[in-house]
Amino acid sequence: MNALNLADGNVTHRPEIIQLLNMAIEQEYRFSYMSVVKSNVASHSIKLLAVNVEAGTLDVDSEEVNLAKNPKALMIFRAQCGGISIIFKSRIAEKTDAEPPSRSSLRYRYTIELPYTIRCIQLRKSVRADLKSLSEEVPVALYSSTGERIDGNVVDISASGAKFRINQNLAKKFNNFRELETCTIKLPNNTVLQTGAELMVMNFDEESGTSTLGCQFVELQSTDENMLEELVSNVLEQTRPLELALAS
Repeated sequence: MNALNLADGNVTHRPEIIQLLNMAIEQEYRFSYMSVVKSNVASHSIKLLAVNVEAGTLDVDSEEVNLAKNPKALMIFRAQCGGISIIFKSRIAEKTDAEPPSRSSLRYRYTIELPYTIRCIQLRKSVRADLKSLSEEVPVALYSSTGERIDGNVVDISASGAKFRINQNLAKKFNNFRELETCTIKLPNNTVLQTGAELMVMNFDEESGTSTLGCQFVELQSTDENMLEELVSNVLEQTRPLELALAS
């Protein structure tokens, strides 16, 4: 199945909802559910274990003995990984284990209903620099889990991730989010950044024949983070006078 086209908005088609939740399991999204006690909103950590397609349910576990005081009430669930946050509402279908599966874990297993809608939100924690304004393109080499190299250019970049443009349809090459492993970027100052990369979003434009990939950097060293922050700062300083001139 092709990589999801994730953007700000609602995912309502059942196959895409199932794919998104399975992706969240594979990428180990941090899940939680929200509760309101005396007008105070609290967040409780849970773990999404499995998607049961035929039953239309999800298996989760929690440290809470009673996940919801009112099993018929809609609960708000939230998950986050890198630059993507998802939110959905669901009800408890049943508690599978009356007792914790092991005394050491003290976690309880529940089944909740598969949501009809999932809200996706793109998080922008880091300042991003648009590199299209530079005189020369910034090249990137992507490497798949099979060792295949794919060349492209960097569209924008931050200290936590980047957007890449590739002049081909990558839907078949990256039909699983874990198939992208690393990337190598030659920065404008001729230094080379090599780091792990996690595919978050992929779009293909048929008119231009280009794929745009939104990726999060994985296991980035502190020296690389400082180098990227300096690059972003320099690019913003260069483009600000041009933006002011165009606005005047």
